[in-house]
Order: sequence, then C-alpha cells, then structure tokens
Amino acid sequence: ALRQAEIDHAVGTGATSVTAAVVPDKAIVLGVTGRVVEAIGGATGWSLGVAGSPDRYGSGIGVAVNSYAHGVSGSPLAYYGDTPLLLTAEGGSFAGGTVRLAVHYLELSPPRAV
Repeated sequence: ALRQAEIDHAVGTGATSVTAAVVPDKAIVLGVTGRVVEAIGGATGWSLGVAGSPDRYGSGIGVAVNSYAHGVSGSPLAYYGDTPLLLTAEGGSFAGGTVRLAVHYLELSPPRAV
C-alpha cells in the first residue's frame, strides 16, 4: 500500500538537525518532500537526506517560508529499520525554524492469516 508519514520538525541550532525516526522499518521509499513552515535562521540553505547520504533528497533548499524540497529516490529504496531524516545547514549553522517533512513509501503486508 502507498503510504505517507508526515511530521513537523523543529530545527535546532548547529550544523545538522536530526528528526525523529520518521521512515518506518521495511519501508520502500519513493521520495521525501518538505516545506519550510517557519523560516530557518542562520543558514542560507539546507540539504535533506539520511545518515551516510546527507543530500539524498535534495540540496540548496531555501530557508524562507514555503521553500520546499521535492526529493525523488531515483529508484525505490528499502530501509531496514526505523530511520530519521538528516537536515544539514548550508552557508552557516542552523538557528531555528520549522520544516514539514513527508516520507512517501510503499508498505508490504503479508497475506491474510488462515
């Protein structure tokens, strides 16, 4: 089934900001989208990804309200464990803000029990 997990993430201070584990275990991720809902301070841009691939879902994303990320996985990507997203500051360090993030994924279900 096609699913979407959405969270509002408060960006803290520093070079990176890690979300709660928003990508579910065994999700087949098609992409991640995001929108700035409260301007991000300190940085001039940001990238969106996961540990080991900090810009998988976009880089050079704006910091103003309504700036958005539209990250497509390229090919479906399976995650084997609940996984947080990683925001990385560009052109400075984060000094607050809020982003709304949505993980677009497929979820497989076993056949019904007998």
